[in-house]
Amino acid sequence: MHMTRTALVLLLLVLALNAEACNDNDLQDPSAVQILQPTFTTEKSDGPLIVTVLGTFKNTTQTRVDNLVVEAKLTDAQGKVIDVLSQPVYGVAVPPGKEVAFRVQGRAAAPQSSYVAVQARVTSGEAHIAKPVRQTSQEKSPWLDVLVSWGPILLLIVVWLLLARKYNGRGSTNDKMLVAANEQNALLSRQLTAIESIAAAARAPKSDA
Repeated sequence: MHMTRTALVLLLLVLALNAEACNDNDLQDPSAVQILQPTFTTEKSDGPLIVTVLGTFKNTTQTRVDNLVVEAKLTDAQGKVIDVLSQPVYGVAVPPGKEVAFRVQGRAAAPQSSYVAVQARVTSGEAHIAKPVRQTSQEKSPWLDVLVSWGPILLLIVVWLLLARKYNGRGSTNDKMLVAANEQNALLSRQLTAIESIAAAARAPKSDA
């Protein structure tokens, strides 16, 4: 039981050391991702009226961003907000300084003729900080990558073998019990041999004097 707990603790430690550091953070300034030239369309077929907002993300930050949430306010001819779409845009990542198109849509909350203009902005998202790339004059050895990747696992295997040897090797409780059992078996064997000798002597016919 003690060995099992120790091995479990070591396994959790190795997994923690081997896990990559998390570089995902909430986007601190959503306005740094601009929405360029948002437009909208309305469409009605057999079902309800659907409003679709199209636009382009412009990432002005130094990190890659994704999981952006778009808030689109649709207004009428008087500039009054008549509908609001707030949706996350999954599967769209915007590299630093780049532009990427997007689309959000939803069920209309006002008559089709009421929609005149749209204003859109990013309300939240995730920023992915890139790991710095070290510049070296020589190429990195592939063996170093292997060592970094498999080193913790190999360390765990070595520790496991040492623990197994400690609890099952010479001088362990199991080993002492095995030695005692072997000695008991040898003693019983000698006693059985002696009993058989006595029985054989008793069965032998006595010679006349």
